[in-house]
Amino acid sequence: MTALLRRLYLITILLLLVAGDLSAATHQIKSADDLDSLIESGSIAAGDQLIWVDGTYADQKIAFNDIDGTEENPIRLVAETPGGVVLQGASTVRTNSKWWIIEGFHFDGSSGGANTYNTIQLRGSGDKGAEHVRITNCAFTSLINGDKETAKWVQIYGRFNRIDHCHFSNKANKGALITIELGGLGPDESANHIIESNYFSDVQRNDGSDNETIRIGFSGDQNKPARCVVRNNVFLRCNGEAEIVSNKSSYNIYTGNTFRQCNGSLVLRHGHHATVEGNRFFGSGADDAGGIRINDSHHVIFNNYFQDLTGLTWNAAFSIEGGNKPSGGDSNGYQAVDNLIVLHNSFVNCRKSIFLSKKHGKRKPTGVFANNLVAILDSKSNQYETLVDAELETSGIAWQNNFFFGLPPGLANISESADPRLQLKNGAWQPTNASPLLDAATGDYPVAKLDIDGRERSPNARDIGAFEFESNADDKSDRPAGRVGTNFLDVK
Repeated sequence: MTALLRRLYLITILLLLVAGDLSAATHQIKSADDLDSLIESGSIAAGDQLIWVDGTYADQKIAFNDIDGTEENPIRLVAETPGGVVLQGASTVRTNSKWWIIEGFHFDGSSGGANTYNTIQLRGSGDKGAEHVRITNCAFTSLINGDKETAKWVQIYGRFNRIDHCHFSNKANKGALITIELGGLGPDESANHIIESNYFSDVQRNDGSDNETIRIGFSGDQNKPARCVVRNNVFLRCNGEAEIVSNKSSYNIYTGNTFRQCNGSLVLRHGHHATVEGNRFFGSGADDAGGIRINDSHHVIFNNYFQDLTGLTWNAAFSIEGGNKPSGGDSNGYQAVDNLIVLHNSFVNCRKSIFLSKKHGKRKPTGVFANNLVAILDSKSNQYETLVDAELETSGIAWQNNFFFGLPPGLANISESADPRLQLKNGAWQPTNASPLLDAATGDYPVAKLDIDGRERSPNARDIGAFEFESNADDKSDRPAGRVGTNFLDVK
């Protein structure tokens, strides 16, 4: 970072201080011991700034419990310059406090020394969880465990916490990267955590389960209304296991994320009433690249884009499990899929676009599948199977006004459509002004009033698929809008 940028960063911190509680103090620290001394002296109050001096530090046990900021005046623990504080070895952060901001730190294992089992845990003693803690503009790279069989990087407890604009890369050890733990919540409490605008890359494959990049809850939490949001993140070569993101609780939202070259899928494994909207999935030459896999009921899936995905079974572009258990229990089995709503998605050049699997149950799914585009444009069509591979009875799904092209649809009484006339625009296949997709959507689905890029759909003239055609529309990126990851590590 240049001297000018460093000055601007420090000025920003001072301006934030002035804008907040005028009685707040600024403390300079160089170690976890310095922080402990401030805590023991009772010197930290709402609105304070704790500025950690730049340098490389090892084995820092950072802990601050039962010391709360406020919504108007959070306590800020920040690196002197973003990325300038590098924490190595068995460095950890533990807190059960409220209204803290942790910003600008780089947790790095590239030196080869063993790191800790869980680098960050948003809880203190007695499993009391943190609330309204924000971890932002921090990096986690190449962390390795020591003598532990498995190691997680971030465990989120409590409520209303946020992880944003962080960088996570090169995870080699077994263990989920981020987990949201719901065990400490009361029966009527929701977690309401947000994971947004982060960059995840190069998560190495490991045997067995518990290798997700993100997991929300576990099987026993499937009926808890977690109400977490995972949005605008990038996942590149996240290959830890079949489930890149694993939903194991209810009422969660996954929106605006981009998955590229990942050997796995976004999986609604347990829990009901999930919303999956506006996500992009690109195979980009990876083997076993998947899209979305569905278990349980009352999910709404719309405005997603799937391209060049190579998975054929559990990781097909869109996989629906037959199910062998009813929704609403706490079984570790496979809950039946009922009242599934699938609208305005686009599947292009996927080896198996839609798969209704009987592997874990033969109960037929129910719901609506409407205004979706499923197309094979590749002339080498012998590498593709039918557009819909139905091992399950399909009569429970209302197949309404979908556009199938390139191969036989694989559904009774539904024939192949004409050429959809698509153009490759900024990395995604979208309709041209001569496409038969234009103004061809039917039905009244207010949830999909905007397209994948936020363009408004006319109530009476909507296009089939994820993209609404606009002749003068600006090109949209195939990545989330705005910065993803930290401002001090470059990503591709």
